Amino acid sequence: MKFRQVEAFRYIMLRGTTAAAAAEMHVSQPAVSRLLSDLEYSLGFSLFDRRKGRLHPTQEATEFFRSVEESFLGMEKLESVASKIRTRTPSELNIASTSAIASTLLPLALQEHKKYFPDERVTIHTDAMSALVIKLQTSSVDLAIGLELPQLIGIEREFIGNARFVFAARSDHPLAKKDVITAQDLIGESVLTVVDDSPVYWSELGGALSSVKSQLKQNIMIDTSHTGYAMIAAGMAVGVLEPFAARVWEGRDVVIRPFEPAIYYPYGLAYPTNARHHKSLYSFTQSIQKVAQGMLEFKVDPTAMTK
Repeated sequence: MKFRQVEAFRYIMLRGTTAAAAAEMHVSQPAVSRLLSDLEYSLGFSLFDRRKGRLHPTQEATEFFRSVEESFLGMEKLESVASKIRTRTPSELNIASTSAIASTLLPLALQEHKKYFPDERVTIHTDAMSALVIKLQTSSVDLAIGLELPQLIGIEREFIGNARFVFAARSDHPLAKKDVITAQDLIGESVLTVVDDSPVYWSELGGALSSVKSQLKQNIMIDTSHTGYAMIAAGMAVGVLEPFAARVWEGRDVVIRPFEPAIYYPYGLAYPTNARHHKSLYSFTQSIQKVAQGMLEFKVDPTAMTK
């Protein structure tokens, strides 16, 4: 089994045809077909069913492809690291963040950071948590900010603070009249559900609602809190959400209240190991910590923002 044979198989799986694979590899279509045949011979099993001139992956191909992708991800990480080393300059910072942090903590931290690096170019990527992890592991970004990550090889973490999730509803919703909302209050309500490629991040939220889950209407699924707050402002649902985006949505027919039992999630920043020698990056982490200390979202009662 040779690298070019595996590469041909991978491009066929990703692009769907030998012609498209040939274009990616800058070789002829017959050459790709030959590489594929040689690979199947060396593996001892067929990778595609050939029907009516089209290739259909076999079950064995699907299983083999998962391992191939893991191997190529490792190669792409090495290529990304090498490129980063070649092109690194002290005047550029690449940041990845969840959407809620990108619209609240991040602007304040960058404002502080720019006092010391006014001419630095900053690129911001807004992603879900699972995408943040991939960008860190491939060194595509210098820093990521969001929910605190688990311990991962090759990634350093710094804790920022715990944020208490809040209940949010449209201002004319009956529950808006209550001072504190409990899980029991949500029975019969349309309650937003968070979906993510890594649901483990939301286990505590799911646990707090588990006792009444069967009595909730959960027919609106969201993958960002800003989308959730927009649904709430339109009167489509209520939700238990992170408190940061409430800064943007409060006053737009959205009210927030404390939710019991209290749900806290740790937030943090992370960067590839050995990256902190980057002078600008070190300064930016300090700016994040300084700004976070003054944010009410990291206080015990985030609903104090409304008082």
